Amino acid sequence: QVFQDFYRRLNYVQRQTVDTIEGPVMVVAGPGTGKTLVLTLRIANILRLTDTPPDAILALAFTKSAVHSMRERLIEIIGPEAYRVTINTFHGFCNEIIQRYPEEFPRIIGAKNVSGVEQVKILEQVIERSRAQLLKPFGAPFYHLYDVLAEIERLKKENFNPKEFKQLVAERERLFKKLPDKYHQIGPYAHKLKGKFVALQKDLAKYRELAALYEDYEAALQALRFYDFSDMIMEVVRVLQSKPDFLLQLQEEYFYLLADEHQDANQAQNRLLELLASFHPAPNLFIVGDEKQAIFQFQGASLENFAYFKKLYPQARLIALTKNYRSSQNILDAAQSLLQSDPALTAVLPGASRILVYPFESVEDEWRFVGEDLKRKIAAGVPPRELGVLYRDNQDGLALAVALEQLSLPYVVESESNILHDLTIRKLLLLFKTIHHFGDDQWLAQALTLDFLRLPPLEVYRLIEQGRRQKLNLYELI
Repeated sequence: QVFQDFYRRLNYVQRQTVDTIEGPVMVVAGPGTGKTLVLTLRIANILRLTDTPPDAILALAFTKSAVHSMRERLIEIIGPEAYRVTINTFHGFCNEIIQRYPEEFPRIIGAKNVSGVEQVKILEQVIERSRAQLLKPFGAPFYHLYDVLAEIERLKKENFNPKEFKQLVAERERLFKKLPDKYHQIGPYAHKLKGKFVALQKDLAKYRELAALYEDYEAALQALRFYDFSDMIMEVVRVLQSKPDFLLQLQEEYFYLLADEHQDANQAQNRLLELLASFHPAPNLFIVGDEKQAIFQFQGASLENFAYFKKLYPQARLIALTKNYRSSQNILDAAQSLLQSDPALTAVLPGASRILVYPFESVEDEWRFVGEDLKRKIAAGVPPRELGVLYRDNQDGLALAVALEQLSLPYVVESESNILHDLTIRKLLLLFKTIHHFGDDQWLAQALTLDFLRLPPLEVYRLIEQGRRQKLNLYELI
């Protein structure tokens, strides 16, 4: 009944998406088009129309919040059975596979997740021992360290192991040698490489050094029994490629595969989906995404994902969700004028509030205007909870908070922030450190000034000064 109630509210195209439960399906779903509802209703429809057990359905998303949202909606539709459906992030799913089948992953099982600090230390040692020249400049050997680490992470996300990357570099060098017209023919530079080819040759040399550093870095990680975040997906992909029996075992576990936000998938994640779906030429693989919303390109995501899917499954059904239930038409039109891409979204909601653009001479003027505008709206009777300010970076939120405080406006910051920088958390950590370093005056002296102890600051100062003069431990003195 709950399923039917939701189903009746769907538009024609959304119903097509829910009803198409067999074979490869690709859904281009713009923002606000109800893709989470459609995806979860499709899972419910599979369970309703087939004898598929819930744990034979695998739904993968990119963030834990997306997983939580999908699970909550599915519980609303089908009840407790939703807990049996495998809904996870790509990393979470791969980690689960490694934990369930440890004997298949001797290279990674029992190893520890390497921290950022440890990554830097290991790569420092690798660079120090290496024969690199371009990536280890004289006088500043670690100048390129963070760039090298970023490139290694990118290669992992694109599913290149050290051996494959070495082969790729060797192939590029072979093609470089075959390039025609590389040398000057006459003049003082006769028989010397032309400028653009000198730059290309230098780039190839850098890639060759990077390949060697990547190989040594991976060997060091393995020797120290470390793995990093990207290794979880890569390792599962590597094992599935090399162990067809194990791959078959997983393929028999999952009859239906669904992937949300597919525009953000990198090559390692794409390869994982491809392997799991490779049992049938026309697998029950359902992907949802929107090329215009690719936000995780820093994780190795590629805008070619949909083209890759079309090439892999030419018989796949393509469905476009274009009715937007979140914004008014003028907002969609403004966004469309910037994106200039198809299909365009159509608003279902009424309303045509104007979009106003204000130029300012400085950032300070901008925040001051925002604060004063909010104050005017509140004075005119708009409830504060109905007012919101969006900004690009977390640091912008700090500047805005200062502007709002100057105007005595109450606010709540909902952006992500580093909890370790929170004042209350810093006090708690200081208390913990004081307990951990019991007997150490340095920590106790700081802890005594914590406001929740309500100790008079002058008395604390006198106590510390007395201990210093009499050369007594504060603990003894108290």
